[in-house]
Amino acid sequence: MRDLLFAYGTILQGASDPQVEAAVARYTERVDAGRVPGLLYDLGAFPGAVPRLPEDPREHWVHGVILEVLDPRRVFRVLDPYEDCDPQRPRAGMYRRERATITPASTPEEAMTCQVYWINKVPPYARRIPSGDWSQHARERKPSASRFA
Repeated sequence: MRDLLFAYGTILQGASDPQVEAAVARYTERVDAGRVPGLLYDLGAFPGAVPRLPEDPREHWVHGVILEVLDPRRVFRVLDPYEDCDPQRPRAGMYRRERATITPASTPEEAMTCQVYWINKVPPYARRIPSGDWSQHARERKPSASRFA
């Protein structure tokens, strides 16, 4: 059984920690784009996602990438502290890592079980990202360069 991680934010690009970038580059491989039921929030420099509650009839998705984790021990030893995640006390940090059902983009009928970092508590300053896509949101929110004549 493959170890899979669903990444939707700075783990993919823009990590402020070079060890995170190195671990992801060396010890993961991209499997497919995907989505998971949930809500995505802009927390400033990074996003946070919460799973959709089963009783919520609305369709909200968090978009990201499915990664195969080639060396889970090395990868999660770096990613867990970066995400302020303590697997022994999942609710103690900012994020918790849980398994979730992900819908792959290329084969939506073949759901995959991946680990996902969910935020434990959405801060009051967070803004929901309606598209559920951090990468798109980050590109759109950057101010365009001004040109002077």
